[in-house]
Amino acid sequence: MPKNAPKTKTLIESLDALIEKHHLLKHPFYQAWTAGKLSKESLALYAEQYYQHVLAFPENLKQLAARTNGDATLHALVNENLAEELDPRSPHPMLWRQFAQSLGVSEASIEGVRPLPGIAALLDTYDEVAAQGTKAQAVAAFYAYEAQVPEIATQKISGLRRFYAISEPRSLAYFAVHEEADVRHRAAWREWLAKQNDADTVAVLCAAERSLKALWGALDAVYPQGCASRN
Repeated sequence: MPKNAPKTKTLIESLDALIEKHHLLKHPFYQAWTAGKLSKESLALYAEQYYQHVLAFPENLKQLAARTNGDATLHALVNENLAEELDPRSPHPMLWRQFAQSLGVSEASIEGVRPLPGIAALLDTYDEVAAQGTKAQAVAAFYAYEAQVPEIATQKISGLRRFYAISEPRSLAYFAVHEEADVRHRAAWREWLAKQNDADTVAVLCAAERSLKALWGALDAVYPQGCASRN
């Protein structure tokens, strides 16, 4: 290699660069949340709609778990993540419903909501990648999501307490759990991905970017007025 040739990025470095480019804390919806500029109606719509992703995420993990034959490490980490999502004492979909209730969203409303197009696209993206993508593509999609969650959860809790008078622990439990849990999850995904020397890097990065754009599009769906100022 020539002495002054640029260093080739590793897969993890390239994934992290994509995540930074499309980081959800740059989205106008979350920026409005952390600045206290959202109406409670906007938050309620988000709670109703995004619940669909929260509910589907364990199913996506199950889809990947069914395809981890021959990779004991991946099988273990997927099932550990899944066990936390569906912990009988505090399953994450239940914690999300508690948050939604703090905004006045009824059980009937959250259960009967019809996904907006951007939410439906997010569900389809993760379903397809988890069920049909390579293992590395699926893990990259999960990493692209969970790598962002701890910092997002912290900002959400701060905004809810400061601007929306939501401070009851049960209402914030979903975000408090993910402040801690997803630090471990992203580390586990990251460690596994770093060892995939034979992965098709371009395909993995494409799956990650597709997932990141779908996550961004889901927020566009609940906050269309922010689309014009998209990063």
